[in-house]
Amino acid sequence: MPAGRILSRAGEEARPRGGTVTHVCPHDSRFGLLARGRCPEGARIPVRAGLVAALVGSSLAWGALGCGRDQVEIISAIPNGEAGIDAGAATCSSNLADRLRVFDISVGKSIAWQKYGYDGFPFDERVALAVQPTGEGYIAWGEVNPKAATDPTAPSPLGVHVTPVDANFARAGADVILPDGLEVSGLVAHDNGFAVLVRVLDPGQAIAIGDNGDFPTIASLVRYKNGQQAWQAYLTGSLSQDAAETQTVYSPFLEGQLVWSDSTYGAYFVVRGGTTDGNPAFWRDALVFRDSFGQPAPLSVTHGCSNNGGVRLIPDPNKVNLSGTANQPEMTGLCVQQSRVAVKLTALENDQTVSDQEVHWSGYSGAKLGSLVKTADGYLVFWLSLGASNDHTGHDIRMARFDNSFNLVAGPTWLTRTPNVEEWNLHVVPYGNNQFLMIYGEIAITGPADDTDWAMYLGNYSGLRMKIIAADGTTLAQTENPIQGAPTTANAEPVVLPDGSVAWAFVNPTPDYSQVITGPNGPGQTTLHLARVCFAQ
Repeated sequence: MPAGRILSRAGEEARPRGGTVTHVCPHDSRFGLLARGRCPEGARIPVRAGLVAALVGSSLAWGALGCGRDQVEIISAIPNGEAGIDAGAATCSSNLADRLRVFDISVGKSIAWQKYGYDGFPFDERVALAVQPTGEGYIAWGEVNPKAATDPTAPSPLGVHVTPVDANFARAGADVILPDGLEVSGLVAHDNGFAVLVRVLDPGQAIAIGDNGDFPTIASLVRYKNGQQAWQAYLTGSLSQDAAETQTVYSPFLEGQLVWSDSTYGAYFVVRGGTTDGNPAFWRDALVFRDSFGQPAPLSVTHGCSNNGGVRLIPDPNKVNLSGTANQPEMTGLCVQQSRVAVKLTALENDQTVSDQEVHWSGYSGAKLGSLVKTADGYLVFWLSLGASNDHTGHDIRMARFDNSFNLVAGPTWLTRTPNVEEWNLHVVPYGNNQFLMIYGEIAITGPADDTDWAMYLGNYSGLRMKIIAADGTTLAQTENPIQGAPTTANAEPVVLPDGSVAWAFVNPTPDYSQVITGPNGPGQTTLHLARVCFAQ
């Protein structure tokens, strides 16, 4: 499997201790893609070290790790002459920073990792990780279109890859490639394959969009089963086979979520009205359901939740049925209004205001999600907020607590207040009994303070922050300094693994948010990275 990279604190190089570890198979770039996750016979691969961060430890038992049936020895000779990692590093440390380890999978293709966002601010392309109960899973990512380097009209990414991984984060087979995929927007791992939400050109009658200045692409849900495509369902556009309101909307981007609950898929994503829509050119969200065969399930709806401050969707077994609608899928969603001052719960319920104290300016709300987390007695909502102030000194983290009927119990509460620091790519997931892991990036703001758009949040990426928090937001443990080398990304929520560990996928270990961009960033990144925070009570 890929050797988990040991990173160090406070900018110092990692200094692994001497010793030899067997049964570890890095997919080193010298060997390219390794078929079926097997290593070249007799390969002896040095451990790479020297990245900046605070990472040691995994709940994996080194002696149990393997790559196919081949045994590979990690030797002590590495580029800077440091000694190899020893097996003692496998325990899960009581120190939070020391629980993090990063794994690499070379893919041999240019991975799309950053794109043009609001006002040219560099936003993240989606790279999604999903796991089965066994711990095996998939990573979905987009490939950079080489034509985009010389043709600004060429779509990029072009081609969605789904890379299988085993429970040790080693490649477990060849990529499945959806050549027409333009964006990854959600991924579900099944025991016999996966389902992936992607954006594609409309294969039916293209929706007329007038002079909107974007592209009439649509949402598509693809199910792979036992190594073959089982079905593809178009969720919007003329071939959606769904409610009429889904046939007149399109998606220049999805920025969505995909979940599976019992027997139903829920896909929640951004849409815009075409010229024949009841609200032409109007941005909103769509929540579309499909059964296990890809056929329309009841209650697909579009909302007036103008995006994109983010949408979230979670499976919600035994949820309180507030809508009174029969056969309601057990899912709950959350969105951010774009041109209003509210963060609202949505999905099948009436909109429930989380906060009406949000800065907004023309076309955008200051709030950005964030996570929606189900607890035993309700819900926790986390988002990045400017509050009601117009000083615009960077987004900070807020949370609110709701009961099972979406009544506000506590909050909104500030969890961070850091002037001139932009908290970024916030995620919160369960991490043990009634406690949660909160991870996010920090950007030291250098942008112009008197600007009126996203340029005011440009700055230097400081690194990853991790905190363990209680349900009331109290900090139980935290990293002392920002960690380099394992950034979170925007819309792909981290995954809780079967042993309680938390993992996420990313591409560029050193993202740059210091200047506006005019198009997607790439090529140059050809390695997927998986970060894993082991779990210890």
